[in-house]
Amino acid sequence: MKRSLAKPLAEMKKRIIYLLILIFPFLGMITVNEFVRLNTKEEGYKTRGVTAINSANKTKDKCSFICHNETGYCRDNHVKLAKPYFDKIDPLYFGVIQSLKSTGDYRGANILFLVILIPLIMYLLLVKSISMQAEIRKIKKG
Repeated sequence: MKRSLAKPLAEMKKRIIYLLILIFPFLGMITVNEFVRLNTKEEGYKTRGVTAINSANKTKDKCSFICHNETGYCRDNHVKLAKPYFDKIDPLYFGVIQSLKSTGDYRGANILFLVILIPLIMYLLLVKSISMQAEIRKIKKG
């Protein structure tokens, strides 16, 4: 009886772990965003009927929505550690932006690729890696 329950319980435990791995990053992002929203005094940037948490004010001490709209401003005032690597980062960064724009629906492509597909691929690879590691442990135990 114990043996017959062990396998389904182990399978359920594995599924719960995989589900938590999927959910925790989203919960973390939502928690951080809402905490920042509660502690932000400035009025958010408005575009297309949506109000962002950050304003579009040009400030040298922190990024705002101006960094989204004017990459050069952000690079000049906020980027510190990556400055020596702009020659390597820029082709990738601006290449991704240009690729998304070339679809004709920048916002939709951004959501599809950067919010859904790439994180989903990363999640599936992580789950596969964990699964392979469990198999390796199982083989080593005999």
